[in-house]
Amino acid sequence: MKRPAGFSLMETLAALALLALLLLGVIASLDTIARSTHASLAATQRLDEMRAAQNYLRRALSGALAYPWALGHDKQPVVFRGDGQAVTFVSPGPGYLAADGLQLQKLAIVGKPGDQRLEVSFAPLATRAGAGVVPTSPETLLEHVTSGRIVYSGLDDQGHPVTWKPSWPYEQRMPTMVGVELQLRVGLHWPTFVVPLRMDSAAVNDREAYTRLAAVQAKP
Repeated sequence: MKRPAGFSLMETLAALALLALLLLGVIASLDTIARSTHASLAATQRLDEMRAAQNYLRRALSGALAYPWALGHDKQPVVFRGDGQAVTFVSPGPGYLAADGLQLQKLAIVGKPGDQRLEVSFAPLATRAGAGVVPTSPETLLEHVTSGRIVYSGLDDQGHPVTWKPSWPYEQRMPTMVGVELQLRVGLHWPTFVVPLRMDSAAVNDREAYTRLAAVQAKP
């Protein structure tokens, strides 16, 4: 008896089953590749963000100036203020974040413990005309910080070394080095990060600063 041309039902079902298995394997492979690519891109982005934050810190802190921007309780000019969570200083503002020229910059670690961020805000400096210091909205430099602190090293008012303190009590003078210690949540390692300040810590024009800042405070 002559066999009919074509495939039988069982052969067709078997072929479809094999094709389905092959398609499942291809889809699983594509999904794995997509997940791997996404994870790689996310890790690269986090690394780029960390490097951008480090570049900003290095540029801003190394360029910090002993430029008076406020008067303390004793009417002495303040050039630098820092504690474990925030530091305020004068430095040229980066064009991509702030206006060009000297800016009062505040670097701060903010947020709840375990979910913090590193951010910076800028403000124009007070002038003899009496313009007040109005900070801009903060810009986020780095997210997903579990913990962090800022430490300081330099010389006290008597010229004695002050090594890695969690605050800087000498507002009338600059520290010589600032360290930023962070723990990141997303698996990146923040290396030991220390920035030496180039400005002479005692180079402060007290007379000009007092005239300018007193004029600002006297304005109603």
